[in-house]
Amino acid sequence: MIIRKIRYTLLFLIHKLRSASKYKVHSPYVYKLYTEVILNKGSEKNYQKIEKQRSKLLRQRSLLETTDFGAGASSQQYKTRYRKIKDVTRKSSISPRYGKLLYRIVDFISPEEVLEIGTAMGISTMYIAAAAPKSKITTMEGCAVIADKATESFNQLGLENIQLDLGNFDSLLEKTLRKFDRLDFVFIDGNHREEPTVEYFEKILPKLHSNSFLIIDDIHWSPGMSAAWNKIRKHPEVSISIDLFKLGILMFRKDIAKEHFVLRF
Repeated sequence: MIIRKIRYTLLFLIHKLRSASKYKVHSPYVYKLYTEVILNKGSEKNYQKIEKQRSKLLRQRSLLETTDFGAGASSQQYKTRYRKIKDVTRKSSISPRYGKLLYRIVDFISPEEVLEIGTAMGISTMYIAAAAPKSKITTMEGCAVIADKATESFNQLGLENIQLDLGNFDSLLEKTLRKFDRLDFVFIDGNHREEPTVEYFEKILPKLHSNSFLIIDDIHWSPGMSAAWNKIRKHPEVSISIDLFKLGILMFRKDIAKEHFVLRF
């Protein structure tokens, strides 16, 4: 754990040194996205209900019997443990800063068909749903008790455009993808291991189109995730990739030259 934190801190410092400001972005489309969406904090009133729900979850000390099929299971097929609701929320949820960024990106592209891999307590899902209230959102979660808590939050906020698919992502994803003719926005925040992350991307790719956005969370969380990110961003179908250190943004536009950006956020 200590070694991982040291590695992560060093990578963050390297990213700070390598990352470019808006003055180094020469692509008109990426410049617009970066200055008007990524760096634009937006109105706090758009986020208040979601952050109020987060605060409510962070006060709950009840125990949940959670099942982890991803990196938290280590070498095991899955791992079961008891965790407080407040701890699951704190450790597994997208931060306010990045949740608001997710909202702004979704609001910018106005997707109709959305897929999220990794619901957790539903914070990121709520940001997506709030930004695109007319979209159809499918979110996938592996742990039934966490899925139940996320569904409670969706209902309390009156978010009716969310469908939650429950199961191990490795076997569930193909079934879930059959629901879609195409996907406009995808957020991958589950498993956090190299091989599954690359496999998820490859399975999703046929559903993407030139205006799709795909965002991957925790792209430098581990050596495996860094390797997965580098493989995916170099894929021939990816035209634009943006490294914000925590999040990686991928675009598939056919009318733009392939380019990789490491940007400050």
